[in-house]
Amino acid sequence: MDYRVENRVVLSTEREHNNLYDWSIKEFDSRGRQIGPDQVPWGYSLYFEVIELIPSCNVRITSEDKEAETSKAEVSEHIFGKLRPSVEARQAGFYSMFGTQRQITDFGLFIYKSADDVDRCRLWGSIGYTSEWDFERQTQEDSIQAYVHLSADKFEHVMRFVKFPRPTGAQLRLSGVSGFYSEWSPSIRTDRIKVLANVGDQRMEDPQGLSFDPPALGHVREFDLSFQQQYPLMIKERS
Repeated sequence: MDYRVENRVVLSTEREHNNLYDWSIKEFDSRGRQIGPDQVPWGYSLYFEVIELIPSCNVRITSEDKEAETSKAEVSEHIFGKLRPSVEARQAGFYSMFGTQRQITDFGLFIYKSADDVDRCRLWGSIGYTSEWDFERQTQEDSIQAYVHLSADKFEHVMRFVKFPRPTGAQLRLSGVSGFYSEWSPSIRTDRIKVLANVGDQRMEDPQGLSFDPPALGHVREFDLSFQQQYPLMIKERS
């Protein structure tokens, strides 16, 4: 795969604000000029709108022996959603992968029933790449996906709500996302987020030979998904 990295990504302890953070990630263009300020982990809340929500059912039938008269069928359900950054401070957040200035527009949400009855949430992402499949050149855009696994009773509760009556709105709040970065600020809001999905794919350089790996996508400290059902009420006119 040919990952579409355009800028140098460097892990460094050389920093703009010595007393505020110990290390940062920097980006440089082809001429060696730094692009934007130092980027440090962003731990505050970020908001997304759910713009599409689809309950799905899958039926899978398998047979160990082609001569067998019986087969095994498995039925599984999941919920798929599409997300977009919410408008904060009159401007929607701009998300881009380290190594590019492209805006990420592919945000997805997958909710599954947990196989071990344990609740968990992880974020996965990939910088865009081109690859060849069956003699055809294909391009994958920069992408971030949230994967949620819920215990059986919680999954069924959410699925019932999604199926009927269908919600008329939904929002997602993420907090403490490993792999999200922004410039240091005393504010708890930001409108620009840089994303580290994979150190190798994004060709991060470590010229100082530092003895740690910077946080990449995966852990989420807090995942808060809320649904609403808003319908107009009939108001009786006063006589």
